[in-house]
Amino acid sequence: MADDLAGDRVTRNLLALPRLLRRGGVQLNADNTRLYLRAVAELELDREEDVRAACRASLVSRHADLAAFEETFDAFWALLRGATLTRSAATSRVKAGQADEIEVPLAPVPSQMTPLVTRAVRVVASPVELLRGIDFSVMTNDERAAAARFLERLRWSPGERPSRRFRSARYGTRLDMRATLRKMLSTDGEPALLVRRAPRPKRRPLVILCDVSGSMEAYTRLLLHMSHALARGWGRVETFTFGTRLTRITRQLRERRPDAALARVSRTVADWSGGTRIADALHEFNWKWSRRVLGRGAIVLLVTDGWERGDPTRLELEAARLQRAAYRVIWIDPLSGTRDYSPEARGARALKRYVDDHLAANTLDGLARIAELLGQVGHGRPVRRAEKVA
Repeated sequence: MADDLAGDRVTRNLLALPRLLRRGGVQLNADNTRLYLRAVAELELDREEDVRAACRASLVSRHADLAAFEETFDAFWALLRGATLTRSAATSRVKAGQADEIEVPLAPVPSQMTPLVTRAVRVVASPVELLRGIDFSVMTNDERAAAARFLERLRWSPGERPSRRFRSARYGTRLDMRATLRKMLSTDGEPALLVRRAPRPKRRPLVILCDVSGSMEAYTRLLLHMSHALARGWGRVETFTFGTRLTRITRQLRERRPDAALARVSRTVADWSGGTRIADALHEFNWKWSRRVLGRGAIVLLVTDGWERGDPTRLELEAARLQRAAYRVIWIDPLSGTRDYSPEARGARALKRYVDDHLAANTLDGLARIAELLGQVGHGRPVRRAEKVA
C-alpha cells in the first residue's frame, strides 16, 4: 500500500478531489481546499477511513452533497492507487416522445461520477434558453453573466394595494359629493352628473431577507442580482442580508449598475460566507425593523436554505412572529430544486410550517416562476390563519 501511494503520484493527485467534487456539483471555496490540504497533511494516507472522514469534514458543508461526496471519494481513492479516470463523451440522447429536448453535458465529467444536479437543457435558438434549467451552482462565469442579464430584463411586479386616498372613477364605489355639487353649478342645481370615486392603488412594498452564509455561497450572487433587479424595477423594496448578523443593504442596491451595487454590498456585509443564525436574524428584524417596513401590506421574500445552527424552537417562534406581521411570506429555497431534496432538518421544518409559499430558486426557470407568483399574490391575502384555527 505504501508503494502504491508513495511519491510524486500522491502529490500530483491530491488536488484532484476538490476538482472532481466541483464537477459533481459540490460547492467549494478556497477555505475548504486549504482546510482539506492541512487535514490530509496530518494523516497517514494508507488509512482510507481516516482520510475519508477528514475530507468529508473539510469539504462538505451541505447535507445534500454527502451522496455526491461518497461517489467522488471512491473515484479519488482509486486515482491515488493508480487508476485512470476516463472522460465521458459529450454525446446527445434524444428522449422518447420529446424530440425538442436532449441531455447535454455542458462540461465533460468522469464516467465514474454522477452529477448531483441533472443538467438537462432545451435546444432552441436563444442561448439564454439553454441556461434556464441549469443549476446556478454548476454554471460557469460566462453562464452566470448571461443569467444576470436575464434577471435584469425579467419583469418583477408584486402588485398593487388599495390606499386610503381616492381618485375619480367612472364606476367607483363611492359618491364624491363635493365634485358632484361643483358640477351642479353648471346645470342650475340639477344633479345631471354624479361623480364617483374609487381607492387610489399604490405599489405593494416588498421586503427581501437574503442568507449570505457559506452554504448559500453558490447562489448568493445571482439572488442578489434578483434583489437589485427588484429594487430598480419596482422601487418599494427593502433588502437585508443575514448570516450571523442582520445587515440592511437597501441603499447599496440603489446603485444603477448591478456590479457596482454588489461591490458595495460585499464591502458592507461583514458576515459573508460565514455561519448561519436564522433565528437571531429574524429576532433582530422582528424587533427592530418589522414595524418600519412591514406595514401597508408588505410581502416578505425569505431567501435561505434553512440550515440553522441555533435553536430550532426559537426559529419557529420568530418565523411565526414574522408571518403574523407580513401580508405574505414566500420562502425562496435553492436546495428545494435539487434532486432528492426533503426538508428533514429541524430548521427547515420550522420554516416550512410558517411560510405561505415554498419555491425553488436554483435555476432561472425557478426565478421566473417566483416573478410570476409575485404578480398574483397581491390579489388576495392567504387564508393561513383560518386554516390553523380550524
